[in-house]
Amino acid sequence: MKKPVSYIPSLIGSVILVFTIIATSALLLMDINATPSKLKNLAQKNNIESKVYSELEKYFTDKYNSTGIPAEVYMAPIDQEYIRCFEEAIIDSAFEAVDGSGVMSAVRPQNKALENSKDTFFNDFADKNNYEKDENFDLKLSNTKDNAYLTISSFCDVYKFSAMSSKGILKKAARLYSNRLILTAAAIGFNIFLIVLLIIINRKKRMTAMYWCGISAMIAGIIGAVPSIYLIATRYYDSFSIKQAAVFTAFTSAMYKLTEAFAAIQIALIVLGLATAVIYGIIGDKKKYPDTKPTQIS
Repeated sequence: MKKPVSYIPSLIGSVILVFTIIATSALLLMDINATPSKLKNLAQKNNIESKVYSELEKYFTDKYNSTGIPAEVYMAPIDQEYIRCFEEAIIDSAFEAVDGSGVMSAVRPQNKALENSKDTFFNDFADKNNYEKDENFDLKLSNTKDNAYLTISSFCDVYKFSAMSSKGILKKAARLYSNRLILTAAAIGFNIFLIVLLIIINRKKRMTAMYWCGISAMIAGIIGAVPSIYLIATRYYDSFSIKQAAVFTAFTSAMYKLTEAFAAIQIALIVLGLATAVIYGIIGDKKKYPDTKPTQIS
C-alpha cells in the first residue's frame, strides 16, 4: 500500500505539474511561432498576394460607377511585389505594437507610379472637360490618393491587425507578448521547482519521482493533443465564414499551423512521459530482482 504521507502530496504536485507543462508548451509555441517572419512566410507560401490583387481589381472595377475612375488607373501601377511589401509592413507594425504600446503606427509604403497614374488621370480629365485646377481640384486629387492607400492597406491587412488595434485587442495582447520571455522562464522555473519538490517528497525512494513526472507529462500531452488533433482532423477552421478569400486563407493557414505545432509538442510529451514511466518500471523491477533480465521477470 502506498504511504499517504508521500502519495497524496505527490498526486497533488503531479496534477499541478500537468497544467504547468501545458502552459509552458503554449508559451514556447508563442515564442517560436508567433513571429513576423513566420506570418510572412506563411502568406507567401499560400500565395496571398495574388488573392489580394484579384480582390483589389474587383473592388476598383465595382467602384467605377460611383467614382468614374477606371480600375486600371489603380491596378496598372500595382503588382504582387508591392502588395507583399504592404502586407509585410503591416505585419511588422503589428508586432512592434504588441512588443510595445499595443498601438499600431500608420503603414503606407509609397508607390510613386500609383500617384503619377492618379495625377495623369485627373489632369487629363480636367483638360478634356475644361475643369479648373484650383484648390478643390488639388484637395480632391490628394483625398483620392489617400483613399487609394487606405483601400490597399485594408485589403493587404490579411490578418486584420488594424481592426484588432482599433478595438484594443493588440493593447491587451501586448501585456502578455512583451513579457513572453519572462513568463516562459518563470513557467520553466516553476516546472523545475515542482520536479525538485516531487524528488524531496519521495526522498526515501527518489526514483518514484520519475514515475510522477512521466505520468504528468503523458497526461498533459493527452489533454493538449486530443483537441488539437480533432481540430486538424475535422478541418474545423474551414467552417469559419470569412468573405475575403485572402483573409480566409491567411487566418485558416495560421490557425492550422499553430494547432499542428501545438499538437506536435503534446505528442512529444506523451512519448517522453511514456518512455519515462517505462524506464522507471524497468529500473524498479531491476531493483526488486537484481541480476535478472527484465524479460525473465514474471
